[in-house]
Amino acid sequence: MQIHVARQQQQLGVFAPEEILAGLSSGRFHATDLAWREGMSAWTPLGDWPEFRGAGAPPSPSGQAQPADAPAMPSWERGASLANFVATIKEVALDPVRTFANLREGGYARPISFTYWSLLPAWLCGSLLYGALFGIMAAGAANLPGGDNDPFAAWIAGVGPLVAALAISAGLAVIFLFVPLFNFVGAAVTHLLLLPWGPSGGFAQTYRANAYAYGAFMPFAFVPCLNYVAMPWQLVAAIIAHAQVHRIAWWKVGISLVVIPCLCACGIYAMLFAAIAKGFAG
Repeated sequence: MQIHVARQQQQLGVFAPEEILAGLSSGRFHATDLAWREGMSAWTPLGDWPEFRGAGAPPSPSGQAQPADAPAMPSWERGASLANFVATIKEVALDPVRTFANLREGGYARPISFTYWSLLPAWLCGSLLYGALFGIMAAGAANLPGGDNDPFAAWIAGVGPLVAALAISAGLAVIFLFVPLFNFVGAAVTHLLLLPWGPSGGFAQTYRANAYAYGAFMPFAFVPCLNYVAMPWQLVAAIIAHAQVHRIAWWKVGISLVVIPCLCACGIYAMLFAAIAKGFAG
């Protein structure tokens, strides 16, 4: 089983027990380096691991033991605050490999709360953007295609710009309220697609990885131009997240998250076009 090793708040990487034994003998690792593997509730100094005792581990250069727990990553795992929220976005976007290598097992409360925090700026931006658009449409509703014969044009003309803007804001709020539920479905599909590769973690880890990988980019979903950069990088972060969390090669994760869905989508479109073509031919 792979073991995570950290020193002075910095993640050194993930290693096999044999690598750690050799590193303790050579001086690469120290007895006070913190280590954690799946199933453990806290980080523990290597010198306290039964399998590494007597391996000739040299003392830490500082001569001081490190704290019993290394900081969890992403930062949101350490508590809900604006600082941890911003730090998590930076960690996922700029250093996803180290971030998700240090994502411990846990429950759903943290990732769900992070999802709602990330949806708040998205809701504000979306409300301003589409609210303004609906307001403009309401102000010029008389000139909309269809005029009085179009139910939408008639409704938007009747309610006025302010109510139209508030309506789109309320609609987005209702949709975003159920996003964590949609995330459970998305995580289930993701985990199913990863099963052929033998993921090391369970469904909870898949959900947690998805929540942080996708949630970190949600604040930019309605920011013009920036969203075209953030959304593709979101998929890259998700591939890295599952590769690290489940110990699967990144290209295998890419097949599961990109290639297979694309093939399925292309197949659906092909069947639709075939049905349409058959209808015209008939």
